[in-house]
Amino acid sequence: MLYLQTAVNGLVLGLIYTGLAVGLSLTMGVLGVINVAHSAFLILASLTAWQLVSSFGVDPLLTLVVLVPSAFVIGAALERVLIRRVAREAQTTALLVLFGVLIVIESIGILIWTTDTRVLDVGYLSGAVSVGRLSVPYSRLAAALLSLVAVTALHLFLTRTLTGRSIRAMAQNRDAAALVGIKVPQLTTVVFGIGTALAAIGGVSLALAFPFTPQGHIQWLAWAFLVVVIGGLGSVRNTLLAGIVLGTVVSFAGVLVPFEYTYLIVYGLLALALMIRSEGLLGAAERRI
Repeated sequence: MLYLQTAVNGLVLGLIYTGLAVGLSLTMGVLGVINVAHSAFLILASLTAWQLVSSFGVDPLLTLVVLVPSAFVIGAALERVLIRRVAREAQTTALLVLFGVLIVIESIGILIWTTDTRVLDVGYLSGAVSVGRLSVPYSRLAAALLSLVAVTALHLFLTRTLTGRSIRAMAQNRDAAALVGIKVPQLTTVVFGIGTALAAIGGVSLALAFPFTPQGHIQWLAWAFLVVVIGGLGSVRNTLLAGIVLGTVVSFAGVLVPFEYTYLIVYGLLALALMIRSEGLLGAAERRI
């Protein structure tokens, strides 16, 4: 029963990790942009959701009505104003620009919310759902389901809509996509906006499941990169599988080995992914979504 409970915990944790990483996977897979500011947007969404809940009593899921479109607009503006200007420069230039964005967001978060640890406490999400001897906290279950809905919606958007198919074509070959009439610059803006909006959803999931601080985003950036590296720059499905693999490994490591070895095992998995297949254990040899 212990191992079954551990497996369930790993599945739930993996879905949450997927929600944290899917926006980063999208921007890296389609645009080739390493958005190191992704985790800062995650935490900014967490903090904003916490503020709306604690100050105005807004349901945490309803905060998405404000957070998602706002994040999309911010991401689209960031791409138009900053990323596009350095797109033809060395990749390290965009990396440095986004690192600057990360520092600005972190500084704003510390100025407004200080460095205190926050917890999104929602009354109806206290307690746990139990099936026999299995138990999952309502808060983590809600976070996992929110992540699953976001990933499913992204998959359907990319596979069932004309815009989504255009994005997939652009991911495979930008020049060929432009030749057949796809408006690559406009789609680039849309993709970065969607990636930032997904970060906002991931931020709410994070706030439901874990304590968070304005300066704690680096930890979540590491987990998001782990999911992307394990899954490779491939499909949304691979990102989901990679998140579940990582969540399961973390869950079982917490039971089978002392806590201090957990991170060693996880980063060992990262090294293994890079050594066996440089595009990730589940990835494809070329970028495709």
